[in-house]
Amino acid sequence: MASAEDQHIDLFDKLDFEAWNGPDWELFRHLHTHDVVVEMMGQRTEGLDAHVDMCQQIVKQNPDLKIDEHPIKIAQGEWTCVVARLSSGQRMVTVARWRDDAISEEYIFIGDSEMTA
Repeated sequence: MASAEDQHIDLFDKLDFEAWNGPDWELFRHLHTHDVVVEMMGQRTEGLDAHVDMCQQIVKQNPDLKIDEHPIKIAQGEWTCVVARLSSGQRMVTVARWRDDAISEEYIFIGDSEMTA
């Protein structure tokens, strides 16, 4: 049986590679709590609908932006930290807190430079 940490990492892979890249907004909703709080690119959203709306706008404005890989994945207790390599050459770091196998709190940082590792 997988640990909670391993399960959260697997769910995070599903979130990025299936829900975001799809996009599959039903799966995206399923992997976040209804009261999720997100800080992303200098903006804060509260609640699932606000987060989904923001993400849908990002996808609409950048339809070719995909998450290519997660070269770094760390989990401890209810927290995960994932570094993603984006198709744009940027990197994204997401720190997420999990509750009942869904993200309840999320901090997303996007950098401008290509990763070398």
